[in-house]
Amino acid sequence: MRTRRLMLAPAVAAFFVLAAGPVARGADPAQVQKERLDTMKAINQAMREIKVYTGKGDFPQVLAAANRVAGLVAKIPSLSPEGSNVGKTRIKPEVWKNFGHYKELAETSVQAARALAGAAGKKDRAAVAKAFAALGDSCKTCHDPYRLPKKED
Repeated sequence: MRTRRLMLAPAVAAFFVLAAGPVARGADPAQVQKERLDTMKAINQAMREIKVYTGKGDFPQVLAAANRVAGLVAKIPSLSPEGSNVGKTRIKPEVWKNFGHYKELAETSVQAARALAGAAGKKDRAAVAKAFAALGDSCKTCHDPYRLPKKED
């Protein structure tokens, strides 16, 4: 029994270090910002895949992509520590003034992605289309107050 506890101790410690987020780990703000940007790009790619796979009626792929979106969106608050608005970023300072709201909006998007996955699991094209629109709306609900407009190059 004691051996099992000793074996679990490093895993438990690692969990708490990772759960504490990038700021607590002393991560470089530019690296955190890059990870946030990469995560947003991955979400965008998964959303594009969902659109294509929905059109093809490939519900297992829609399900997989929706689950990927849910997992990625869940990471966004931890990738948005104060001070990570460096480099190429569109995050607004309002995020840190209203961080609780920001987290709530992320959770709403996670739930919307899970609802989409559920609809895909039932292979119901109309429900998938409706859930996909709701997921897009949930993304927009966060982007409008917390994302700067794209700069024209």
